[in-house]
Amino acid sequence: MSNKEIIDLFLNPKSVAIIGASKNLTKGGHRIVDNLVTNNFKGKIYPINPNSEGDLFGLEFKKSVLDIEEEVDLAVFYVPNLKIPSILEECIQKGIKGAIIEASGFEEVGEKGLELRDQILKITDNFSKIRILGPNCMGLTRIDGDSDSKDIKKGGFFTSFAVFHKYKSGNIAIISQSGMLNGGYLMYMMEKYPDLGIRYSCSIGNKMDLSEIEFLEYFLEDPSVNVIAIYLESFKDPRKFIELCRKTREKPNKAIILVKGGLTPQGQKATLSHTGALAENSQLINAIIIQSGVIQAKNFHELFQFARTFSMMYTENKIMPKQGNISLITGSGGAGTIVADITAEYGLKFPIFGDKIYYKLVEIFPEWMPPNRFALVDFWPAMEKAMMNNINPGVLMISVYELLLNDEKIEGILNMMFCSKQFRSFTNYKQVVESINNASKPIFFWLIGEVKEVQRVSRYMADHNIPTFPSLEDMIKNFWILVQDSKNKNYN
Repeated sequence: MSNKEIIDLFLNPKSVAIIGASKNLTKGGHRIVDNLVTNNFKGKIYPINPNSEGDLFGLEFKKSVLDIEEEVDLAVFYVPNLKIPSILEECIQKGIKGAIIEASGFEEVGEKGLELRDQILKITDNFSKIRILGPNCMGLTRIDGDSDSKDIKKGGFFTSFAVFHKYKSGNIAIISQSGMLNGGYLMYMMEKYPDLGIRYSCSIGNKMDLSEIEFLEYFLEDPSVNVIAIYLESFKDPRKFIELCRKTREKPNKAIILVKGGLTPQGQKATLSHTGALAENSQLINAIIIQSGVIQAKNFHELFQFARTFSMMYTENKIMPKQGNISLITGSGGAGTIVADITAEYGLKFPIFGDKIYYKLVEIFPEWMPPNRFALVDFWPAMEKAMMNNINPGVLMISVYELLLNDEKIEGILNMMFCSKQFRSFTNYKQVVESINNASKPIFFWLIGEVKEVQRVSRYMADHNIPTFPSLEDMIKNFWILVQDSKNKNYN
């Protein structure tokens, strides 16, 4: 089978055997079957456990995969590492083409683990008889529909032993050597950012056989994926990784974001004990990242935030900024000053308004506080003038957006919005969203104010694919990263 065919089999199996399935609610083997059943996996599920009788979720227990009469595409192992070789031989005898090994206790534990790895290499004839994902991983997730959607039934393929009941389908694919990114942290991020749309999440563990290369190659050609978020502790094939990543320069609708673990001697010690990854020279790591042209994130927070931003931009077909020319709408002179400082650090610029736009702004602002000539709009004086004349400031805000969006020099708009139940009519966020929703330029918001109102506005904007951020620097950094990606795609 080709790499594309084997990854397709792992992500879209028609039948799966869960080896180590259990009636015990605390066992991972129980939670994997729970995930598959409750999230409407469309294929056949076979719980395997020689010590269990009866059924699990209405599915009859089998003692061995050899007791299954039908063909089986994939086996998921949730059993102690020492039991794996003999069961793997049964899987090969059955003709199963792929296995996900979620158990740990291989390269990362030293000599005994290496002996076990060598035993599996021999049994599988160097993976020619069966392909392996893992070991020491949390399996695969494929999300076909939203968990709470009335129009689309939730569903997909979930082999993580972390139970998923709330999620949103989207255009982000995750490849990770950390099981946490297909487990607890992914659950946390989907709760924190309910607008974070995931298509796939793939935990690759120790990469005994399948690695980031095969999954990256697959996602680059998958039209349902626009953003690929990667966490690696080692590179399986640096040259191939660079070659694949460079393909995004030819694909205007693809972005790759990477967090690389083990950048320091202390971090390299941790990777050895985690996935058995050997230390890599820091200069080599930097060279691979630079040559690949990927977007580098410093941590998991940045990884998911960047992924969310790109996901929204691609979903709404935004024109990506190339020069870093921005405008800011704020209600605070102090916030404007801080933004000016931070944007300068990131190389973003406020262009100068032409006379036509500037004098239209002059009409809105009071004589005692005229607008800036450059594209930093402190709107508070205009709000005061409007309120003194019994004019709803929200109406004026819409006209300001219209002016800025029509300025060819401005590539995107950053906003500080104060959210308060008392002043909803002033901020008028629903009308703001309505007026900017069809804009071709990226528009970001930093929301402050009453916590519940911030959450309300954030959810509303998320429903319309407008990014909101918890801090000024997050907002600025996420706009800057769009500019960096545009520059990479213009690389010759």
